[in-house]
Amino acid sequence: MTTATVPVAKSKPVRRSRGRLVEILGRVWGDTSGRIAIPMLAVLVLIAVFAPWLVPHDPTHQNLAAASQAPSWLGGEGGYLLGTDTLGRDVFSRLLYGLRLSLVVGVVTATGAALFGLVLGLIAGYFENGVGMLLMRLADIQFAIPFVAVGVALAAVVGPGIVKLMIILAVWGWANYARTIVNSVSQTKRMDFVTAAHTIGARTPAILFRHIAPNVLGPVIILWSTSAGVMILVESALSLLGLGVQPPDFSLGSMLSDSRTTLRLAWWATVFPGLAIMLVVVAFNLLGDAVRDALNPSARTKSDPELW
Repeated sequence: MTTATVPVAKSKPVRRSRGRLVEILGRVWGDTSGRIAIPMLAVLVLIAVFAPWLVPHDPTHQNLAAASQAPSWLGGEGGYLLGTDTLGRDVFSRLLYGLRLSLVVGVVTATGAALFGLVLGLIAGYFENGVGMLLMRLADIQFAIPFVAVGVALAAVVGPGIVKLMIILAVWGWANYARTIVNSVSQTKRMDFVTAAHTIGARTPAILFRHIAPNVLGPVIILWSTSAGVMILVESALSLLGLGVQPPDFSLGSMLSDSRTTLRLAWWATVFPGLAIMLVVVAFNLLGDAVRDALNPSARTKSDPELW
């Protein structure tokens, strides 16, 4: 007696879902702004990193015999690609090195402000009827005072310098982050999983940073990507006033400060650093737009349905 064999249907392999980070990065790259911003920032970062091997001249070397030379493609002598300033320093070499410091200032200060604002925003939203009210009133006062006035006053008191300037920018930038996430924190702390964490005896720091913080990181990331460019602009403005980077160090903003009085004599020493600042700020703003759309479900497109 033979037994009939029942054919077994082959099950299709289960498609593994992608990680949350990979999914968000895919959305950012799928956005038009992201496809422009990511290559722009990648090129700017690579230029800044490899600046010592790309510069044709010493960026601090002064050659008064070649002062205010026009760019070589405008008929200038000496083979200077972007010309020289009034002290005979190569603008192209200084541009690459200045880009390094400006990027560091923007990224480090934006990151410091984001971390500071995240912590204070978590505290303000969790203890909304006590410490939170005080923190929000401080934020309101801070918003009412122009930062330029505060920056000038603080720089005059503590003295100019890049490290001091970065600390001031990082501390002053907390209010935007805290005000953005405080309502989300207040709502998240009333959810069931937070109540469950309370029930099993989780401590307040664990609840804040392990359970609530991951749910409010989206707005923080969006603000960070846009505020990095803003921080570069602020540093440039304060350096233009002589309160930022001090010699022998220099940034794109301090290059503008050094050349503002000789705009008619050597316009290239002002225009090219200004264009570099514009490119950096535009790249960070485009990245912020792409991240905002990637974290916003209502902004999804029909061209990428499987991400949702």
